[in-house]
Amino acid sequence: AAGLAFAYVDIGSPLSNHGLTNRDGVEQTLIGSQRVTAFLFFNPEQDRSRDVLRALAELQTRMTKAEISWVGVVSDRFAPEAVASALEASGARLEVVVDSGDRLYGELGVRLYPTMGIADSDAILRAYLPYTKLNYMAAIEAHLRHALGKIDDAALEKALHPTAADVGSAEAEAGRTLKLARMLWQAGKTDKALAKAREATEKAPDLADAHALVGLILIDEGLVEEARASLTRALEIDPDHPEANAALIECPSP
Repeated sequence: AAGLAFAYVDIGSPLSNHGLTNRDGVEQTLIGSQRVTAFLFFNPEQDRSRDVLRALAELQTRMTKAEISWVGVVSDRFAPEAVASALEASGARLEVVVDSGDRLYGELGVRLYPTMGIADSDAILRAYLPYTKLNYMAAIEAHLRHALGKIDDAALEKALHPTAADVGSAEAEAGRTLKLARMLWQAGKTDKALAKAREATEKAPDLADAHALVGLILIDEGLVEEARASLTRALEIDPDHPEANAALIECPSP
């Protein structure tokens, strides 16, 4: 069914770990050595693919790098310069493999760009996510966390199908506030970003991402002691939080 599986491969089925090539022509497998592989079919000349790549770069800052292989699958119809430009502009960190003759695209039954597949270390397909206008990145993040064992089936279902109450909940509002805080921070508006990040922690005190962002902004401001407290709080909530763990190294205890 659409949205549940590739046209020719069902969820729970093994994937052929194709001997594709990277952009240098060196043989490259689709499934990496990490616990989970996230592979994205994208068109570097398509607006929505470029939008997803930018969103993916932001998602990568919140996911544990050592646990996920990030792979981009591109047709050999696309110019290497266009692929390189799209990745550079987005900031997404993907190991790109070239799908010569669209063989993998056709074998799996991909129907549109962009489309994300998620597989475990045994090359078993765990999720198939063709592009949707609403909540696409939220669905990708939820499926990745589920594949990593960080959320259970009930939490995945809730993330994929939020109720009206969930959409208007304090946590959902905090998530929107946090997204604005990140945008302000990336734009160099540090004071406003810090205020919004702190607002997110007030709306959802157990949101690790919010406490981590407060810590990161405080590091930029040179307020190391305050940053340490926020980062420590983020790690109390989520001990595996990648941003908080990495940033805490920059502000060790005196």
